[in-house]
Parts: sequence; structure tokens; C-alpha cells
Amino acid sequence: MAMKKNRKPLGKGFISEVGSIEDSTLASKLRGYKSRVAGGYRALTKEDIKSAIPPGKLLVSPKVDGELWFLILEGKDCWLGNPNGRTISGDIPLLKEAAALSSSFHNRTVLAGELFAAGKKDRVRVGDLRSAMGGGKKADVDRLGFMAFDLLAGGDKKKQVPFENYAETFTAIQSLLEGGKRIQSIRTDTVGSSGEIESLFEELVESGKAEGLVARDQGTRIYKIKPSFSIDMVILGYTEKTGDPLQVRSILLGLMRVDGQYQVVSGCGNLKTEKERKSLMKKMKPLCVDSTFRQASGSGELYHFIRPEIIVEIKVTDIQVENSSGNYIKSMVIKFEENTWKPICPQPSASLIHPVLEGIRVDKEVNKTDIRFSQLLERVAIQDQDQKVQSIDLPASEILRREVWSKTTKEKIAIQKLIIWKTNKEKEGQGFPAFVINWTDYSPNRKDPLKKEVRISPEKKNAFQIAEKMIEENIKKGWTKC
Repeated sequence: MAMKKNRKPLGKGFISEVGSIEDSTLASKLRGYKSRVAGGYRALTKEDIKSAIPPGKLLVSPKVDGELWFLILEGKDCWLGNPNGRTISGDIPLLKEAAALSSSFHNRTVLAGELFAAGKKDRVRVGDLRSAMGGGKKADVDRLGFMAFDLLAGGDKKKQVPFENYAETFTAIQSLLEGGKRIQSIRTDTVGSSGEIESLFEELVESGKAEGLVARDQGTRIYKIKPSFSIDMVILGYTEKTGDPLQVRSILLGLMRVDGQYQVVSGCGNLKTEKERKSLMKKMKPLCVDSTFRQASGSGELYHFIRPEIIVEIKVTDIQVENSSGNYIKSMVIKFEENTWKPICPQPSASLIHPVLEGIRVDKEVNKTDIRFSQLLERVAIQDQDQKVQSIDLPASEILRREVWSKTTKEKIAIQKLIIWKTNKEKEGQGFPAFVINWTDYSPNRKDPLKKEVRISPEKKNAFQIAEKMIEENIKKGWTKC
């Protein structure tokens, strides 16, 4: 159960702080489920159903727009826990009903499901849950409900976990929760074709009754099917395509907070055609500016930061506010002043699933409306987005190695320079690498005289190995060390 000293009122019941589950084995089980199962969903759109889902029997349920919680029942002791170790206990109608159903349960039973709050609209939304749980003693806990979709431990007196397949698991859930009103097994349809899934998508999702669908096969594959949607975002930086510096490899995207500062949100490497990648490079390269903040792409390259002038439409299949470990996602808030990007501090953010560049929005402007952060808040709940953030004092970087070489060609001097520095900021939040290796190649005889290569490393030894390889590849006969 939870430590009582960490709990606060929730209606006539209580809600505890993160990390309040004293049973370490149970706490680990709940965290592990988030990373093992919920974090492994394959995100699809309706258009992907036929090509991505193989034929065969599937169990399909509507996606409830709530939060992942676990109902724990052991005798008459009933409470809710989440992957972060928070708990809900005490005089809550939902838990009273669970206690009334518990006579059929065997030993400790742990059910996974969506905690939601009944709303006035056809379908519930996660914002309804946050609203119902706010207000401390005045929280509207009568609205809380629980839709169960998995069984982690326990069962009834006849059969307990583990079961042969998900069909057996769900049958056990239905039996355990028979007669429940606030606590129910999620509606589940058995289908055998992609056409039947498409029909359910039209019935439940396109009609506005559900956020999406969840389809499970008889093995371990789980598909989350949701409609795609678009977000207008500003480009903060870019990386170059390997072997072709005229093409953009990926872009770094951000949104504007209510305080007028920018929040880094996501990278995007799906930029469509080679022509579009080259066109983007022509637009972005003249906009390059300095930045005291560093951000690496998924492939490990540092972004070149640009002035916040280009707005793009990004299509995504989903938004996540927690990582696979169940921890809230954070990203850096940055500000643009004196033609330089500067970090402020990490704040709660989100991750975009399958971002795709749809095009440049010439009809949009860089302001608090067109690229507002609340585009995410319209779909997910993110904490503390109305607060103005203050700059944090970051440790100074330390240069570990600096070397310069020169060569005279056609009476002009070419320069190559290596710098390795230790950021001392890797523990300050997301976005800070431990070590940075920068190679500068200046040749006045080239059409593009200045080239830069920036690499990052988590370890000092590896950083120096990268540097030695750069020297080996670039410093040939004729170069003199300065």
C-alpha cells in the first residue's frame, strides 16, 4: 500500500505522491507493465490497417481517453496505483464497488485499465479526469470510472495468471467484473479481417465515440489505431544529410508557450522527397544563428539552430506525455534574443509519434496563436504550461582539446580546427550531451568555404577516439599544425 504521510485529500478519499507504493515488488511490476506493454504499442492510422495488420483473429477495443492505472484488490483492501507509484485510496465510490466485487477474487489481483471521468459529451477525455480529480476535498470523485483491459496478477478461484492467450485473460476479466457499473471490462469485439476493423473504426472513432482503437492478436502484438492530425510548429534547427550537405536530414521543431518563450518538442526526419529536402536547406541555411543550447538528433548529430521564421505543418499519429518508464517527458524551454538561442530550463512536454512534414505554412506567423503550445494541450494534459519559467544557472563548459592546422593553396590559407569540450551539463536535463567534438574546415577556394561537423559522446574516451578518426580522415600531406 502507500505511505500515509504522502497522501492528500481526494474527495472523501486520498491521493498520494509519486513513489508512494511501499511494496517494491508491486511497484516494479506496475512500472514494468508501462515499459513492456503500453510502451510497445504499434501506432497506426486507419490507412495502415490493411497493410500493417496481418490476417487472423484479433480482439479490438475502443481506446478510452483516460490515464493508465491499476486496480489492486487483496481481500477487502482495494486501491488504485499508477506506474509512477501514486495511489488512490479511501472512501471513493469506485473503490467501494471494487470491494463489493472482491469476493470472487483469488489472492492479490491486479487489473490494468483506463481511469476516466464521465463527462457530458459522447466520449470522455483526459481533461475531464484532471478536472474531476482537482480541488482536493471538493474533487468530483463520483464521476470516476475504470475500464479494465488486462490482468497482471490473480484471477478467480478457478484460474489465475498466467493465461494461455489474451482471449482467456479477457474472459477472466469479464467474469471478475460482472455486474460492475463504475468498474467494467472494456468493450471488446472479436474480428477476423481488416475490413471488420475499419468498420469498427468508422463506428467508434469517426463518429466521435472513442479516441481510437486497440487491437490485440493472440500473441504479443498490440496495435493502437488513431486518426492522424496536424500541428503547426516552428523550425528551430536542422541537420545535414550524410554525404550530401545540400539536403536536410532532419528538422528540430518547437512551439510557443503562453509566456512567449519557445519549447523544444520534437525532431522530424520524414521530409518526403529529395527535392523538398534541398528546398528546405536553401531556406534554412541563410537563417543560421548561434546557440548556447545544444540538441542532438536521434542519429547523434547536433542541430544547427536558425532564426524562428519558418512555420510548418506536421502530421502525427499520436502524442505521448510519458516515456516507456512511466516518467513525465521534459524538454528544454529556450529563448531567442540578440540573434542567439539561450536555454532557460527543462519543462514538462510531450513526444510526437510518427511526425511527417506536410508542408510550409506561409499563411501562419510566429506568434502565441499560430504556433501555440496549447495545440498539444487540446489532446493531452501537460503540467505547468501556464507558468513563466526562469533561467537556471548551468555549469560552465570545459575545453579539453584544441588543435589548428593550416595549408596554403593558390596563395590562400585554408584552416582546419578541432575542439573537444566537456559540457558539464549532462545531468541538468534533456538535450545536453556530455562531450562535444567540433571539426571546422575552412577553404577559401571552395564554393562553400565553411564546413562543420559536430559529434557528441557520452564518454571522454570515446570523444577522443572520434577526434583521432577526424584527424586521420582530414589531415593529410601539406597540413601544418599551428
